[in-house]
Amino acid sequence: VKEIVQNVSKKCAAETKASPEQAKIILTQNIPKNDVERCYLQCVYSGVGVIKDGKFSQEGGNKLVAMRFHDAKEKELAKQLINTCAKEIKAKDGEKCSLGKGIRQCFVAHGKEVNFFPHA
Repeated sequence: VKEIVQNVSKKCAAETKASPEQAKIILTQNIPKNDVERCYLQCVYSGVGVIKDGKFSQEGGNKLVAMRFHDAKEKELAKQLINTCAKEIKAKDGEKCSLGKGIRQCFVAHGKEVNFFPHA
């Protein structure tokens, strides 16, 4: 999963013109502060299958869980996180790349026990 995220994040940094500093947001739990950071995260989440057809993808999230976790307890916690976020995350009208921010907020708020994304 780490390699997939690294490849996707390089492509997304180029596409969204995120600076190397801005691209580091993928390795943190920071909430994006501007369009570039939101769009960069949204691009990465789309690239790993967590966003599909402009919406949070529960199916994509669960596929990522299956690849990322081997421990049954961790897998269960991660699936609960995906299910919770599937209910909570909605694109916001008038906010560019709002899914990038919404997914990050949900994962940070509910994912404390789940080490979902690679860290620096």
